[in-house]
Amino acid sequence: MLHGADGQNTNKMTWDQFIKFQRWEEFPERSDNPPMTVDFMFWKDGQKFYCTGEDHGFVIVDADWNRLAYDKNFLKLLETSIWDGRSFKDSIDNLLFAD
Repeated sequence: MLHGADGQNTNKMTWDQFIKFQRWEEFPERSDNPPMTVDFMFWKDGQKFYCTGEDHGFVIVDADWNRLAYDKNFLKLLETSIWDGRSFKDSIDNLLFAD
């Protein structure tokens, strides 16, 4: 069992597992802009982040709710450079997700 910085149970996830977690296979017609079916919390390098809907789009915010990235297209948000030129998608192998 892995734990986030605050002791919460966490899991690692691959990109393919993330796609299944978000149930994108249920929306093949939206492959260029799949829906965010589940808001989620994750840790990167001991810091907590959230991904949720905001302002008719999607955001990744830090624990203080400071916006790091925004896009109306969920997939593009996940592919946006956030951390030293790396996106959520690029970093997924190093993220911990709340259980």
